[in-house]
Amino acid sequence: MPIALLEALSYGLPVLVSDIPQNREIPLPKFRFFKPGNIDQLAKKMVELFKLGISEEEKERMKIVLLRDYNWDKIAQDTFEVYKSVMGKPA
Repeated sequence: MPIALLEALSYGLPVLVSDIPQNREIPLPKFRFFKPGNIDQLAKKMVELFKLGISEEEKERMKIVLLRDYNWDKIAQDTFEVYKSVMGKPA
């Protein structure tokens, strides 16, 4: 998961992301994704995003998702569980 994406969302900034599996983990509206390498599509979506901005509802929804799924406590716990499983200890 790209940290820059999570940071931008945590500040309520509008984002556009390439349509790759790592970015698909975040439940963004479909129009926020562009095909990797498709510069024309990216340019079009940048203009659309500039006109639309980001709604307060979307900001709040992203805040909830980030707090629930991508906070540092959860990331640390998930990492700890991976290390335990690699070491052969029960999770």
